[in-house]
Amino acid sequence: MKKTARAVSLTGIMTALVYVMTSISVPMPPPLGVWHLGDVASFIAAILCGPYTGAFACGVGAFLFDVWNPLWGSKFIIWAPATIVIRSLMGFILGTTRKIIEDNQKVSELLAMIIAAVEKNFGYFFYDFALFGAVAYMDLITFFPLSAIDIIITIPILLAIRTALKIEYLA
Repeated sequence: MKKTARAVSLTGIMTALVYVMTSISVPMPPPLGVWHLGDVASFIAAILCGPYTGAFACGVGAFLFDVWNPLWGSKFIIWAPATIVIRSLMGFILGTTRKIIEDNQKVSELLAMIIAAVEKNFGYFFYDFALFGAVAYMDLITFFPLSAIDIIITIPILLAIRTALKIEYLA
């Protein structure tokens, strides 16, 4: 029972973290959405908590942002169906590949973040291409630099969390 309660609690906290960090956003020109810090929270959730908590937190937290958020209301609801699939897969990929190189944790987690970011960026590109046509190529120009920034921000935050909590993984 304790493991189940811990897992549910961690999943709820991480989902809320992804939602809040996604809500910290800067609008982009239409039809692009927003630049946000949700991927940093997604990386942290999936790396620290594993594939199932990562998939739920990344997918549902970002989905809730698309459905309604404090700054933009329901402006991004058109992306909600794609978000639940693309971001859940992103979280699962992160949580699954976080330990792909067992003897080098930092490289393994960096590789996991890169693979997950590529999946997410191309997932949204294909969805946006279906919705808006060729203008979706702007996704590829804007998403990859933001993903690099997110990864750079995530690395010291993970280190700080691990140092403060004296843990490697929460689950």
